Amino acid sequence: MPSDFDLLRPLDTEPRSPSSVDIQLAIATARRKRAIRTAGYAGAATLTVTAVVAGGLLFDTSRATTPTQPAASKTAATKAAPAVKAPTSCTIEALPVPHGALQALVASGDPTGKYFVGRSYPKAGGYQAIMWHDGVSVEVPLPGDLEESLTDVNSTGTAVGWSLIGEGTSMPYVYSDGKVTKLPGTGSAATAAINNKGAIVGDDGAYPLLWTSKTATPRRLPMPEGSQTGTAVDIAEDGTVIGTLDNKVPYVWLPDGSHHALDLPDLGGGKQVEGRLFHIRGDWVTGVVNEAGSGKAAGLKRAQGEVHAVRWNLRTGKSELIDQLDKSADALNAQGWLTGISKQGGATLLAGNTLVPLPGLAPPNPQDGLADIANTISDNGQTIGGQSNDASTAIQPVLWHCK
Repeated sequence: MPSDFDLLRPLDTEPRSPSSVDIQLAIATARRKRAIRTAGYAGAATLTVTAVVAGGLLFDTSRATTPTQPAASKTAATKAAPAVKAPTSCTIEALPVPHGALQALVASGDPTGKYFVGRSYPKAGGYQAIMWHDGVSVEVPLPGDLEESLTDVNSTGTAVGWSLIGEGTSMPYVYSDGKVTKLPGTGSAATAAINNKGAIVGDDGAYPLLWTSKTATPRRLPMPEGSQTGTAVDIAEDGTVIGTLDNKVPYVWLPDGSHHALDLPDLGGGKQVEGRLFHIRGDWVTGVVNEAGSGKAAGLKRAQGEVHAVRWNLRTGKSELIDQLDKSADALNAQGWLTGISKQGGATLLAGNTLVPLPGLAPPNPQDGLADIANTISDNGQTIGGQSNDASTAIQPVLWHCK
């Protein structure tokens, strides 16, 4: 099950105006939702498929053990992204919000920086899924009236997302050509990402899932013997999938059909280390690591700042701690550039070794280090999407234009 840190991290993207949110209740609710999703996807347990092709990715979906090997020796060669000049400054632009919703945010975008997706917070409560394209916002009518969001979009404008139905059951959806369609499969599941070939990844609360297309039945990705749970959180253009096993093992499913854990960096002092993955683009993968622990001690250490941002290069197999960012990277592009919260506070772009501050809609607030969050970055680094608190502390969807 997710740690308290991982359960609370998504709350960073929620509005931070005064509220009566009970954090312990939020943690309990998140755990309950995952438990419901785990129990609900019974149909997937009967799948026994020998091979699935997804945008160049060949999977053996049996639950067989695959020896862990260095990433460099297991990764198919990919064409490196053309080098581009790193930006030195960025300006901010507020995006329109449909129907007068007081708050909204950009959760993700496509690699070209033309499409963005996220959600608004209507006056009546709940979430409303939104897509932005060429400065125009459109509400996407996902079924359900509790919570919903679009989680990713590709360069053709096809987006994926989820909504909660009934008693907190999470259902996966795809939005394409102006239409919302439920992704195939029975029970409960949630989407995480889509690539330009239309392959989609997510999970059902217990197993990582792959949809080879918007009309394909979901397939469970293979996990080593002994693994209890797994997630698939992102998919590259060549079909490489990343995720996490048992909330502590960063894991990769490669285009040649193999799958293995990523090597973890040394935190010194003989510490045991665990990690989680969040983003992949080209050869680059980002995630977090922390000293391993058990029970409340592990959660306490993470809450006290023991979490470190990490970037892996799949071509070389090397990992590096990203000391310039606080805890994790919020977005990644094909150059290996990152966005995140700097150690000094405030949203920032890390392009190579250069930190470029991302200005907010309102003056910096030393008491709110999460007033501005950059959730997506284009491959050329010129367009960044995310959220920024305005002068009234209402969270607004924004783009940063960098040069």
